[in-house]
Amino acid sequence: MQFQQIRSATSIVTFGDKRFLIDPMLAKMGTYPSVPNTSDTGRGNPDCELPCPMESLFEVDAVIATHLHFDHFDEVAIRELPKALPLFAQSQEEAQLLQGYGFKDVRVLLDDGVEFEGVTLYRTDCDHGSSSLVIMDGYKDMQLSEKASGVVFSSESESQRFYLAGDTIFCDKVVAAMTKFKPEIVAVNAAGAQYPLAHLLIMNQYDVLTLMKAFPDVDVIATHVEGVSHASVTRPMLREFAQQHHLTRLYIPNDGETLSF
Repeated sequence: MQFQQIRSATSIVTFGDKRFLIDPMLAKMGTYPSVPNTSDTGRGNPDCELPCPMESLFEVDAVIATHLHFDHFDEVAIRELPKALPLFAQSQEEAQLLQGYGFKDVRVLLDDGVEFEGVTLYRTDCDHGSSSLVIMDGYKDMQLSEKASGVVFSSESESQRFYLAGDTIFCDKVVAAMTKFKPEIVAVNAAGAQYPLAHLLIMNQYDVLTLMKAFPDVDVIATHVEGVSHASVTRPMLREFAQQHHLTRLYIPNDGETLSF
């Protein structure tokens, strides 16, 4: 399999010879305001540019939206993604929202798996924090919840399973997914995004450390690091932390970088 880091939570996963665009946030840097009452990089959202032409991201077999917060599926994705691309949503409710935006082939991730051209996708649970959700301008009519999901990828053509943990802190839900599916490769959203200032919404460096100590034989990819205004973890910070704690199986790709396993 291959994992290409694009920007923030946006990536391309190649698994079972199929390419999946994950959580497309496609706007230009600074299109959206900073998330209020949080740490702030001062560059708005996204806080950096895409590392490639946007249209090149559409050369995929399917799209997965782990949830519909602005930094995972934004207004530009709604407008620009080809409407015929197969699109996986975390729930029937979000699938209906996406159909309302004109997407013609919307499917729902399932706990017991849904098959796509030789790849089985399993929805997993997340703890995305329990704070009141911040709704950005342009999303107030979507009635979004804090619910997010992860995805496990499995295929007879791949020797390893891959677990995209999604927007979650390290918690019993992550342990349950790790124990049930026994993935060899895990991608964690590790920007330490917080709301308000002391309320953790996704993993930070200490969550990553705890995960890797609990499951020492797993390769871990840190994605969703930097890219949004409310990130509290940077790549240099995480790399230094990994060196200090001897996390030799932690991979921290730059935007545009591809990892092969």
